[in-house]
Amino acid sequence: MIQLVPIAAKGPRGVFSETLTLWGSFACLILGGSSLIFIILFILREAYPALFVHNSILSYLFVDPWEPLAASPSFGILHSWVSTIYITTICLILSVPMGYGIGLFLSDVAPRWMRATLQPWLDLLAGIPSVVYGFVGYVTLVPWFERKLDMPTGESVLVAGIVLAVMVLPFVASTSAEAFRAVSRELRETSMNCGVTRWYTVRRVVIPKALPGMFAAAALGFARAIGETLAVLILAGNSVSVPDTPLSRGQPITALIATELGEAGVGSEKYHALFGAGIVLLIIIVAINAVIWSWKGRLIYNG
Repeated sequence: MIQLVPIAAKGPRGVFSETLTLWGSFACLILGGSSLIFIILFILREAYPALFVHNSILSYLFVDPWEPLAASPSFGILHSWVSTIYITTICLILSVPMGYGIGLFLSDVAPRWMRATLQPWLDLLAGIPSVVYGFVGYVTLVPWFERKLDMPTGESVLVAGIVLAVMVLPFVASTSAEAFRAVSRELRETSMNCGVTRWYTVRRVVIPKALPGMFAAAALGFARAIGETLAVLILAGNSVSVPDTPLSRGQPITALIATELGEAGVGSEKYHALFGAGIVLLIIIVAINAVIWSWKGRLIYNG
């Protein structure tokens, strides 16, 4: 039987260790929270002129083009956030269902030896640098789209979304596999003992119980996709035109910031407009993640 020893009975060294651990953990919490608050406040301060002084929010988001070299410079980001939504949507449409399928195969179908072989490959796929994905996509998919679809250039939001889906796939697959494996074996065995098929057990028992983890996998994939920079910078075409089809060229927010920030003077209108783009990206991430985690919370509560 385990007996709990009061802190006072541990001696001076034990009391000091407990106190140091407590205050050290609290200091780390304060440091991390303060860093997050500082970053958000700093971005808000730098973005304020672009949103409320030089222009209106509606013009900045929906009307003005991005023309920093025009006689009358304009710094609207309509093309950028539309490209971001295009690429992220294509990525999630491709990667989430495929990731769920791989996760289900690893957890419920694959034999132990195959699972031990495939899991390291997924981990290796997740560790490849994004610039490598972008380069491979540029020398394979871009020429293929040019030839097969008779495009002037194969760079497009569709190509960027496809390559980004490959990058996101191992994160969704690994997380969803863990969610499927977390469903207790007793539930599976009880269902199978009733004479139903394995697919029926997966569809009616495993997936409903694993839905919160599946939502977490989708949220992780979304966060990975929307924050990617180098691959989409190489593949999307880096165009300031608003994409109207998946085959159009585009420039997502991350690529816009990476391309233009080095040429923006500190305190200039362009500088503040780029920080405004960062705020828009932050709002998109927070809003969509809030929706995903809200659905996940409801599923946990109803379950």
